[in-house]
Amino acid sequence: SSGINAEYGYITNNLSWCKGSAIMSGSGSGSEPEKDVDTLIQVYKAACETVNREPISKVIRFMNLIDKENEPALDGYDLDLSGNLPEFRNKRLDHEDAIALARELSEDFLITDINLSFNNIGNTGAIAIGKALQDNKFLERLNLSMCDIEAKGTEAICTGIQMNDTLLGLSLKGNKIGRQGGILLSATLQVNSSLTELDISDTDQTNESLIALTTVLLDNTTVKKLNVSNPLLTSEQEETTIHFAKMLHVNYSLTELHLSKHGMKDFGAIQLAESLKDNKTLMYLNLACNKISEDGARAFAGLLKLNTPLKKLSFASNRIGNNGLAALSEAIATNNCNLNTLWVNNNGITETGLCALAAALRSNITLSNIYIWGNELKNTACNAFEQLMEGGKPRLLQHNTDVVPYIVDGVTYLAETGHYLFSH
Repeated sequence: SSGINAEYGYITNNLSWCKGSAIMSGSGSGSEPEKDVDTLIQVYKAACETVNREPISKVIRFMNLIDKENEPALDGYDLDLSGNLPEFRNKRLDHEDAIALARELSEDFLITDINLSFNNIGNTGAIAIGKALQDNKFLERLNLSMCDIEAKGTEAICTGIQMNDTLLGLSLKGNKIGRQGGILLSATLQVNSSLTELDISDTDQTNESLIALTTVLLDNTTVKKLNVSNPLLTSEQEETTIHFAKMLHVNYSLTELHLSKHGMKDFGAIQLAESLKDNKTLMYLNLACNKISEDGARAFAGLLKLNTPLKKLSFASNRIGNNGLAALSEAIATNNCNLNTLWVNNNGITETGLCALAAALRSNITLSNIYIWGNELKNTACNAFEQLMEGGKPRLLQHNTDVVPYIVDGVTYLAETGHYLFSH
């Protein structure tokens, strides 16, 4: 649109004005210029002066530390400028900070991972970063979660990605890019052949944009990890789940897929389980916070009996109940040696289902991580899991679950404990 072109032109001018001021040397026409850290610092300071902004002290410290190293890291450096860090709480980065950083990134040969999440970058800052992506040949991961970016900013990011062959991971989580932004990203995946990880959860994706994405993934062989949780769906017919199922039937590159908060019911879960019977690559499927009950769990029990490559499966905050967990437990106990992580927390399960799972763990030696908090943890279930966690060689390690046993007046209870895998 004319609006974005005008804004893009303004930022392009601000990014390119000081290109000649960098201290670089080359050896003949067409050769790559030799760059050093001092050059990058000068480029960044000059860009900050252009937008009348003080350089971010952490960026300068970061570069100076690199400059002091005798042997720079061969695999590059990670720069964390997340707005929820203590040093940025009173002054988060805005679009002018992003413009200055983008100018430095267009020259940078050291940073491979940059985290700009939880800042006020907005569309203007995103446009500058998109321009920098066209020139940067070293950045591998870019986190722009929760940065107030909309479809206009996403368009510039997509333009940059289409001309970039090194970026491997992109997170736009929590930005309201909507249907238009989702369709732009889908079109970009038809051109880009390097991006392997994409997070567009909580971005107001619609039925149309998700269907467009699944259509592209029928042929895309690059994307391996995809998070499209919590879309803004307007139908109860599970069309998007059906399209994801059809895609998984033929896609042989995805290894991780997050479909939480999709309003998925048993019908959709059954379609997914059926399609995954022929899938040879998916290892992590997140179906948390849906409406899956016993029948959907039974369908996945049938899938697990086929010993597919699936290693992590989340039914957290669904409705699978005792019968659903019993079906999963039977599959785990007798026919599966690949699954290593299972979330069934907050599923209306009582001690009957939990005891079935505990018994299955004694037959299965590969399932190492179990999450059960939020169910009905009565005495029998508490005793069963305490037995799994006791002794010199416990079957279930405390850091691999979300409960810990304790005893009061001779009675065993389970308390919730902190853990890392739960926050999938």
